Amino acid sequence: MEKLKVSQLKNIENHIFNNARDIEKVKWNYLFNNGSKESIVSELIKYQNEDGGFGKGLEADMLLPSSTSIASTEAIFIAYDYELNCEESWFKNLLNYFEKTIDDTPSFWEKVPKEVENFPHAPWWTYATDTKFTPNPCAVVASAFIKYGNAVQKELGNKIVARCIEFLNSNEECSDHDCYCLQRLFIVLKELNSNLINDVTIRAMERRILNCLCRDENKWMEYVPQPLDLVTSPESQWYKLVEPFVEKNFSFWINTLKEEGFWQPNFSWGVDSEVARKVTKIWTCYITVKRAMIFKDFGLINLH
Repeated sequence: MEKLKVSQLKNIENHIFNNARDIEKVKWNYLFNNGSKESIVSELIKYQNEDGGFGKGLEADMLLPSSTSIASTEAIFIAYDYELNCEESWFKNLLNYFEKTIDDTPSFWEKVPKEVENFPHAPWWTYATDTKFTPNPCAVVASAFIKYGNAVQKELGNKIVARCIEFLNSNEECSDHDCYCLQRLFIVLKELNSNLINDVTIRAMERRILNCLCRDENKWMEYVPQPLDLVTSPESQWYKLVEPFVEKNFSFWINTLKEEGFWQPNFSWGVDSEVARKVTKIWTCYITVKRAMIFKDFGLINLH
């Protein structure tokens, strides 16, 4: 498989240091410059509110300062991706936020509150009443509850997990983000040796991944789940499932890497404003760090 060259990595690093938020810079330093996990935590908690939840634009498509379930779930994703210590007080406070804000909606939490509309946001994050169950984001919250929560949170987590497994085994429509969230839950259930991981659920998860997966490289410029969005390392339990498409996906990424050292996001707010341009810049760096991490995890970086 084609590797990233040293010169390409250098260009990416320059782009990150000149354009990214501090949170992306510390992720980069951790991955490539012997940076510490502590520096990731100290940047991450700048987005944490008094209530333990996260907001303040951590999820760059919604700029309201107050906490939302989507932005707070992004903090869990970062904790998982960088193997942060989830026994620390900031993470306990995050779980308490989710426990306190659980709602009587089909998905257990509203993705965003009404106040989202009082601040700049992407057109897909306008407020809408939660009318049908989706695993995004509650499958990820449930995974954190059952692995790191107190007794009450574990109980809540198991209740949500049961609903997620029901969804997984059903034929209900599953979006790409639903699929990513179910994968995170599945990983944790497997770590905990849960009896919910059985032939039926394993096949159901594989079916969901293959149904989500966009195999047509001509569409990868669009907002679709690419193979390496669903399997980010060769250690993944689903690697064999998408292996036939992995090499092609890496080639696509190498061919679409801009000479200046970044990947252009395959989505935008669809408006030309100062805020929208700033957000695109944030997503550009976010995606670029994420993809460089995947190249690294696959051992596809020439280091000399």
